[in-house]
Amino acid sequence: MVFDKPITIEKLNSDTDEYEKEFQLHAKVNKTSAKNFSENGAERTGMSLTFEVRYFSALEQIFGNFQNFRIIYRNKVFYINDYDDYMESHKTVKLTGVANG
Repeated sequence: MVFDKPITIEKLNSDTDEYEKEFQLHAKVNKTSAKNFSENGAERTGMSLTFEVRYFSALEQIFGNFQNFRIIYRNKVFYINDYDDYMESHKTVKLTGVANG
């Protein structure tokens, strides 16, 4: 398994309402879906990627707190909407991120 794509996980600072760098990691990245949708007559593109990273205990702060974290990948912002530590094995964690164009 190759973790070769650099990502940054940012955390929302509740005092300043600004995102700050929390972790610099390498991930295995896989596309989960892409879709076009219309909102008030405008077409937009949505993309969902899965970022698989090696587990470390500090990542658990993301579990249940998706709204406070986001992933920066290839200069694009992906808002986290899923955290998967398969069977709580603490080997890898899959984070699903969604970017809306």
